[in-house]
Amino acid sequence: MLSQFFLTGLVGFSTLILLCCLIFLAGWAVWRVLRRPPSPTLADYPFVSILVPFYNEPPASFLRTLEAIENAEYPGRIEVLLVDDGSTNATPQALAQWLQPPREKCYRLVSLARNGGAKGLALDAALPQLSPESDVVTVIDSDTVILPCSLRRAVEALYASPRHAAACGLIVPDERHRSWLHRLQFYEHVGALAAIRYVQSKIGVVNVVAGAFSLHRTAVIRELGGWGDWLVEDISWTWRAFAHGYSIAYAPDAIAYTICPTTLQGLFRQRRRWARGRLESFRVAWRISWARTMTMLPWWLLWAQSALVPTLLLLIAGALVYRSPSLLAIAGLNWSLMALLNFVSMIQARTRLGLRPLDLALVSVCNTVIDVLLLPANLIGLLDELRGGRKTWLTR
Repeated sequence: MLSQFFLTGLVGFSTLILLCCLIFLAGWAVWRVLRRPPSPTLADYPFVSILVPFYNEPPASFLRTLEAIENAEYPGRIEVLLVDDGSTNATPQALAQWLQPPREKCYRLVSLARNGGAKGLALDAALPQLSPESDVVTVIDSDTVILPCSLRRAVEALYASPRHAAACGLIVPDERHRSWLHRLQFYEHVGALAAIRYVQSKIGVVNVVAGAFSLHRTAVIRELGGWGDWLVEDISWTWRAFAHGYSIAYAPDAIAYTICPTTLQGLFRQRRRWARGRLESFRVAWRISWARTMTMLPWWLLWAQSALVPTLLLLIAGALVYRSPSLLAIAGLNWSLMALLNFVSMIQARTRLGLRPLDLALVSVCNTVIDVLLLPANLIGLLDELRGGRKTWLTR
């Protein structure tokens, strides 16, 4: 059994971070009202190379992704590299038919002879095919649909600072009304997680570039390398960039809808992989610069608290197991602060995502449930990395 002192310290530390996030959001809101910062438009929009890796993606889903790219409203030049990672279904034929009519964007097909077993390897294989004039590499998953304005807004966020190596948008699980599992994932992504990422972006410590829709400066990719070395390529690349002194941008208005796991087994497998990837990314960054990695440690511990010691279990432990008023009080404060962050995030996104008052009531309940539900997956994922077990089965 974990010691009461350890639990109280961990939840107290994460509670302090949540409180700081709320104070920062309040101060930032006041600053925006007083200063009214101008719209972050660019005088000259960079050349964007879009990489879309696909492997046996259902044709209908893949064509939705392509239609969204075709309809993207972006004032700069775009090339789209469609990376076939050894597909054996009907998707390549559907793609060939879709490419027959004239298209507004410039599309090129990169066909790999066989599936490499990981998305990062497919992306790396496409890098030599980039145009020499490429300024930004954008990765869009083959089951993800971006809104027409999302690419432009994400590029503007990326170019807001020369220190930004990458940027990501708001990833929203699609079909939230399909099942209770879809609803849980929807509230998880658009709730407190989005508010915390917004705070991180303003202080330059975003620790995850969501791989479903992410942007990277081409020059930084050529400097640091691609994604193929890791199990969870987006998390590890982010931490490596940070360890080299770069920062990551976040554009909450750059919305991308993606297909989320449809079964509990699929969700468990995904989160087991993500948890292992978080520890892997910590090790990657530590080997590059332990000093910069230590500045990211508070955010890693915040994730660890919610993933491994969910607040609901802390409340039960404080009341029934340890009979500790202090642990119970801190856990209650932690849940309340998280609920406030959920509320703030939902208020900010209510117009963009068409949210209703019921959503404000459900978000904290659903996030509490999914934290407990995914505890075994997170724990096993960390143990996988500590043991150094095989990674291939967790990819494809």
